[in-house]
Amino acid sequence: MTADAIKTNGLGPILFPFTGAGVGGSHISTFNLARSLVSDYGLRCVVLAVEGSTIAREAARVGLEVQAIHGAPARTRSAVGDLLKLAGRLQALRRFGPGAIVHCNDLWTLQSWGVPGRLLRRPVIYHHRAFESPILPNRLLFGMADAAICVSEACRRNLAFLRRDRVHKIVNPYPFPDLSARETSRWRAELAERWSAGEQILLIGFAANFQRRKRPTFFLDVCRVLAEREPRVRFVVFGRERDHSAAELAAYANELGLTERIFFAGFRSPPERNLAPLDILLVPALAEPFGRTLVETLLLGVPYVATDDEAGNGEIFSLWGGGRLVAPAATAEQFAEEVMKVVVAPGAVFLSPERRRHIAEEISPRKHAGKVLDVYRSVLGHVNGLNGQ
Repeated sequence: MTADAIKTNGLGPILFPFTGAGVGGSHISTFNLARSLVSDYGLRCVVLAVEGSTIAREAARVGLEVQAIHGAPARTRSAVGDLLKLAGRLQALRRFGPGAIVHCNDLWTLQSWGVPGRLLRRPVIYHHRAFESPILPNRLLFGMADAAICVSEACRRNLAFLRRDRVHKIVNPYPFPDLSARETSRWRAELAERWSAGEQILLIGFAANFQRRKRPTFFLDVCRVLAEREPRVRFVVFGRERDHSAAELAAYANELGLTERIFFAGFRSPPERNLAPLDILLVPALAEPFGRTLVETLLLGVPYVATDDEAGNGEIFSLWGGGRLVAPAATAEQFAEEVMKVVVAPGAVFLSPERRRHIAEEISPRKHAGKVLDVYRSVLGHVNGLNGQ
């Protein structure tokens, strides 16, 4: 047992409850955190997930302890539904003992599991990864957490109404994707085989859930412009259906004349399998708190072109570079123009392997987990003091 592990005696388990079914960036970040807390600090971490859900399967796949939540995944926030499940959740939390910490990764989960956590006087952590409206019900939920962890300065500003000593900025953890050239070549070949054998192509990608704010239709508009300007470009889309369906996006791509140049690959994991084969990643999303995909892309040495709306994308660029930014009001033609600048001169934005390793060390899961562990210790000491322990 390491010295770090010895210091955590009496702490935990750390519970990571989820109420939905699908996996996104917040889940991947949580799993990286939990794995490091287990392997580097000797803590027990438990993912509470709907039985049979993608979340439960993915957590188990990466080696985490999973305990099943029975019932259907939540589709909306429901105070009535949470009240009906309160007794069962109280019973579930009691089984983990008084040292348990409830670490909630979205507002729905904070409402669902934070309430029973507080009723049992267990420390409740809220990990703030998305911009939420500061309406009164949300403020009451935020205020229920003993501490909030924000993934970016933009997220911290979103919680400006909370006492500053309760809010901690800790950038998400990112393991360094140290891939072999053979792996990248194989993944590239898997995608390139969709088109003519031996054809020299430039592979442009989109990797995000199909939400409106991610702007998948705008991505397709940019693809149309690029296809007119550069015959070598081909496009691949990774992601899950949300506000848009894959069929809807494919139909729109057909209207734009892109059918022979685009491949809708669906959701695939791990993310480096999707990103490493690309020549350029396009990130047209708005209001990104601190997008995982953008950081994963720059760590892989793949250039990006992203929207700069004074949120996470701009913060990532200002910290590390690795791509180009486009104004939020940019047209598809203007966005495509920035892409062509990268096509012509990729070296202008390329990050060396040494620089990428330095960034990866700065935001490694071990360092991230250590900072989160400091928050746990602080909060647990405060709660135990209130409980007279």
